[in-house]
Amino acid sequence: MAYIDQDRSREKMVSGAISVAIVGVVGFGLVSGLALQVIRAPLPDPILHNWRHTEPVTPRPKPIEHKTQPSSKTTTDPQPQTRPHPDTTIDLGEKATPVDIGGGTGSKIVDPPPPPPPPVADHSARATPRGSTGDWVTTDDYPPSAVRSGIEGRTSFRLDIGADGRPTGCTVLGSSGSGDLDRTACRKLMSRARFRPALDMAGNHTASTYEGGVTWKLPAE
Repeated sequence: MAYIDQDRSREKMVSGAISVAIVGVVGFGLVSGLALQVIRAPLPDPILHNWRHTEPVTPRPKPIEHKTQPSSKTTTDPQPQTRPHPDTTIDLGEKATPVDIGGGTGSKIVDPPPPPPPPVADHSARATPRGSTGDWVTTDDYPPSAVRSGIEGRTSFRLDIGADGRPTGCTVLGSSGSGDLDRTACRKLMSRARFRPALDMAGNHTASTYEGGVTWKLPAE
């Protein structure tokens, strides 16, 4: 009996040890499960992990300007002595015409003067005698009264000439001293003198005048 009881007590001890071991395992599992639960807790908000702490920027102090206090003393610069200069006249030439360059603030625009007209070809010409002027009045035209009186002299004249080249009038500019000689000179000139008509600037025939003189001299005997 005693042996058997001893064996049972061992069995009880073994059973108690197994129970304690199971309880320990169960307790360890509970503790481990709790620990695993704590480890598997949700992570904190990622926004909190991205936040960075920055130091506040301290503004730099402005430099202190040192103002110089004005001196209470007054300094007077010496005035340079100048000598009077004589008056000087400057010729600026012709007064320039103001020209407006736009904007409406300048002077009125002055148009330049028109260019002068082109020169017209001058075809004018004086009347010129036709033939020899010595044939107009000859010694054969000497008045007999002047020959008998032995009068000599020079008659200065001016002939008015028409556009056709013929004399239209005779004027005595200087007398020979004899009315007969002067009248004879104009009469012969009016009948014998012929001219190439004068021309105006356009080349047309025009009236003109001609001046000359007749020398009266008795023929030698």
